[in-house]
Amino acid sequence: MKTSELGLGCWQFGGSFGFWENQARCDSLSVLHWALRNGIRHFDTASSYGNGQSEQITGQQVKRFSASIERKELILSTKIMPKSPSLVEKDLKKSLARLCTDYLDILYLHWPSSAIDMHRILDAMEALRQKGLIRNLGVCNFPLHLLSSLENHPIDYLQIPCSLLWMREAEERKQFCEQQSIKLVGYSPLGVGLLNGQHLQAPQDLRKNFYVYNKMSYPLFFELHATLERMSKEKQVSIATIALAWAMHQGFDCLLIGARNKTQLQENVSSSSLLLSEEELSELSFYAKELSTSAPADQDNLFGHRW
Repeated sequence: MKTSELGLGCWQFGGSFGFWENQARCDSLSVLHWALRNGIRHFDTASSYGNGQSEQITGQQVKRFSASIERKELILSTKIMPKSPSLVEKDLKKSLARLCTDYLDILYLHWPSSAIDMHRILDAMEALRQKGLIRNLGVCNFPLHLLSSLENHPIDYLQIPCSLLWMREAEERKQFCEQQSIKLVGYSPLGVGLLNGQHLQAPQDLRKNFYVYNKMSYPLFFELHATLERMSKEKQVSIATIALAWAMHQGFDCLLIGARNKTQLQENVSSSSLLLSEEELSELSFYAKELSTSAPADQDNLFGHRW
């Protein structure tokens, strides 16, 4: 199975949502500079990450490297939340200004809502593509039955989790993307940091509410963690390295890795060189599927969002 291209997820630069508090600006800059100097060319953010702060930091630092890295070498993507179609162009232009660019490579419609007509928003996004403001249309966290209803919209990218903590519909959505020639982008391969080996017990932030810590799921999370720990000892690498290596071999076109500092990013990138056997990949997938199955039936994703 193909390994994924690596991209940089930039949510943490916004320091928001109760997940990435106290993010130091100097650390954000060092992450971006290392990524740009070491061949990462795909950068993913959203206007909602810190109310535009992530976009602004990312755009300013990419611009600093414009003398050595041409714009056409980069993939810059951002996301809009479901809202009135009349606001789509206004929001996009704000994002373009913050990202210091006159076009986006990918604009995603993020976190679908059954209370709003997704088709009208996608029509508005397509109009922006016709104007040359965006190159590709994407959707993020769309369930399979909603994806299947978008046949009249030329979707180029789908972004979903690629994590041992959430495998519901993963295979089905991969097959759908292959059939429709849609590129698949995976995010949060470390399960928002819960697969770094340090959170067998719930952290004291919003992640403590994730399903893996409820009574039904925790024993399965413990088993998955124990399997990761055993493999990490056998290979003398970190638990996070095992989890990332698994994600790298799930057949996604691009895998977005996040990091709060340069050391984390260097460690995460190095994970791409680790080889896992078919037996090891299968064993991890088995425990991951068991864990995902234990999540509440009405939960659409790791974050508990209901579309």
